[in-house]
Amino acid sequence: MFTAVYIYRVPREHVAAFLAIQREALAIYRAHGALDDETLAPVSLAAKYGCAAFDDALPAGPGEAIFISLGRFRDRAHHDAVLARVDADPRIGELYTAVSMLLDIGRIARGEFERAA
Repeated sequence: MFTAVYIYRVPREHVAAFLAIQREALAIYRAHGALDDETLAPVSLAAKYGCAAFDDALPAGPGEAIFISLGRFRDRAHHDAVLARVDADPRIGELYTAVSMLLDIGRIARGEFERAA
């Protein structure tokens, strides 16, 4: 399993619009072959079990909420093939423009991960 992880800091006044964009993007990614693409909303970011609080490690500004998006693919080759098709889809460019009006794109954290265990 290959997973692309995004961490967003979204101004609270833009959460509804951000989630609407995420739903549209999900449909595009799935249409182009992603196994799954989901956005997770925070339930508790508090320190527990001796671990640091999530928002201490990745702080949000005042009035921001943290969301995580997980895109799942069979492997890196599948990821690369799907992303090539997604990037060629004009709808994704429109969504990128829309989301860039809602939040600071430069503060989105992104990484790619493979199943390790």
